[in-house]
Amino acid sequence: MSSPKLARLVPQPDGAQPEEVMHVSSFALIRRGTQVLLIRRTKPERWAGKWVIPSAILIFGEDPAAGVRRVVMEQLGSKVSVAILLDVQSYGEKHWDMCFVYDVQMPGPGKLGQDFDKAAYFDVSALPPEVRDDHKEVIEMARSRDVFEKDLAD
Repeated sequence: MSSPKLARLVPQPDGAQPEEVMHVSSFALIRRGTQVLLIRRTKPERWAGKWVIPSAILIFGEDPAAGVRRVVMEQLGSKVSVAILLDVQSYGEKHWDMCFVYDVQMPGPGKLGQDFDKAAYFDVSALPPEVRDDHKEVIEMARSRDVFEKDLAD
């Protein structure tokens, strides 16, 4: 598990929108040996050209395991064969994230979702510089646990 951190929520008057926000998401860590599958975003504009782990914010009430299956279908056009929970990470200050990270197997990418233009495997020791920093942290967690040295069934 990631290191414990504390959130500080500020009470808001009725009808006011808080500055704080919390996102709950599922990540699909798809690997081949010491390589990880990343997809390159085209949208939103602020993330265009960035490589990311397939992931998305969960729909309200969505089970994280169902969410990771949805992510793989929507972003990679493929069905999940196996999904095993690796970690739950939590971090942030005013923007708080809780991420369910799954070790995923799938037959291979199909038609990419409309917000992506490319999918490619990268060796975890030589990631492209355009990988989002928060996604690098997820990969580093997996490396620290020797996930890339094991079969999914281990």
